[in-house]
Amino acid sequence: MKSGSLSSDMKTCPIISKKYGHFFSLLSILILLCCFSCTSKKPSVQRYADFPEKRVCKVALLPFINNSKFDQGHVLVQRVFGAQLTSSANIEVVSAGDVRKIFNELRIYPNQRPTIEQVRVLGSRLGVQALISGRIVIMEEKAGANQVNPALALSLEMHDAQNGETMFISYHRREGEDYRTLMHFGLVNTVTELSRIMADEIIEQWIKKGMKRCE
Repeated sequence: MKSGSLSSDMKTCPIISKKYGHFFSLLSILILLCCFSCTSKKPSVQRYADFPEKRVCKVALLPFINNSKFDQGHVLVQRVFGAQLTSSANIEVVSAGDVRKIFNELRIYPNQRPTIEQVRVLGSRLGVQALISGRIVIMEEKAGANQVNPALALSLEMHDAQNGETMFISYHRREGEDYRTLMHFGLVNTVTELSRIMADEIIEQWIKKGMKRCE
C-alpha cells in the first residue's frame, strides 16, 4: 500500500476525514497489524498528511490506552516515550498532570478517544503543535529457560493540534529476542528497556518521514 494514496484521498475529501476519521484510524491499525508480519522489523507508518513545515517542538501525550494484560503498561510506555522524544529529538513534552486536568474538565474518561474538536481544544489550551495518542496492544514478559523475553506491540497516532486531524499512525512490534547478539551481549530482558529501544526506533522513523529535530 502506498502511503501517499490514502493521504491524498483524505485531503480531497475533508468531510469524510472529519466524519469518519476515527473509523479510518482503527482500520489503518488493523491493516498495519495484518501486514506487519510480512514486513521488516522497522516501525510501520501509515500517513494521512505531511508533517507541518514548521518544526513540531512541543507536544502533548494523551493518556495511552492499555489493551494488554500488563498492569500499568500504558503508563510505563507513555513515560518512556515522552523521555525519548526529549532526549532523541529535543521535543518538549507537556506534563501528564496538565493533560489530565483538561481531560477532566472536558469530561473525557479513561480509555476514551477524544473527538476532533476535543483534540483542537486540548492543543489550544496546552499550547502545543501536535498531540500523540497511544495504544498498547501486547505487553508481556515471557519467562524462558535462562532469561525473560519481553514482548511489546503498540500503535501511536500524531494529531495536528490546530485542526485536530490525524497526521499519521505508526505501529511497532518487537521482542527482546530480536536484539540478541553474539554471546548475549546487549540482551534485552525487561519491558522498560524494550520500550526505550522501540521508542527510539519509532522516533527515528518519524524523522526519516519528515519530522524535524528541534534545536
